[in-house]
Amino acid sequence: MKNYQNKTSFLILFGLLLSISNIHSQSINNEVSTYNWFDKTVGKENLDIINGTPHNNPYATVGDNNIYLIDQYESGNLTYEGQTYYNVKLKYDIYRDILVLNPFESENIGINLIQNKVESFSIKDRNFIKIDKKDNGVPEFTTGYYEESKIAPDFIFYIKHHKGQQKVISEGILSYTFKENTSYFLSLKNKVYQINSKNEIIKIFPEQKKQINGFYLMNRELRKTDLNQFMKNLMKYINNSLSIQTK
Repeated sequence: MKNYQNKTSFLILFGLLLSISNIHSQSINNEVSTYNWFDKTVGKENLDIINGTPHNNPYATVGDNNIYLIDQYESGNLTYEGQTYYNVKLKYDIYRDILVLNPFESENIGINLIQNKVESFSIKDRNFIKIDKKDNGVPEFTTGYYEESKIAPDFIFYIKHHKGQQKVISEGILSYTFKENTSYFLSLKNKVYQINSKNEIIKIFPEQKKQINGFYLMNRELRKTDLNQFMKNLMKYINNSLSIQTK
């Protein structure tokens, strides 16, 4: 926590210089700039987030597949041990559920962030949260990273990204293929449901059966090409329908 204390003390001192400089303001954009300025000044290698283990990918793959959500580092935001870091380079290994940080210039170097210290992160406008719980009613909803869409305060949609592994042996050489196997969950009024099928969704919202069937019919192409977006749209559609009914 030494670096955290240094960072806090430095920012307090920096705030005393407001009469001389206009760098800091109440806006979130300038707050981001201030933190980025500090991180650059002290050196990324000295930040508190640089305390994980080296990342490695030991899996030789066949074809165009890999263990990552996106097979390159993307600029995103990270909340780690209560501190938010902006515009850091992140990559999400969804096979092993590991968030990887690239703090250096070379993209060949990555650090596995300690999962129980990660609170949330974002990559390409997608928000992820670390959930630390096990729901006895839904054993599949376990500790790990989930993409989160807050449709309403008591209506939260989660996507658990995962890839399954298959070994391939060709001419005595071992390699692997990875295929995404995504699971969907809904937290409705603080109760969690798994919603991997239309029947499971209708069971939760029987009064919306007609609307749900109609949505599936009208959005068949999206369901084939981008199931994640289809499910996000469906959850928004159901929540809007429920809102209209309660008026």
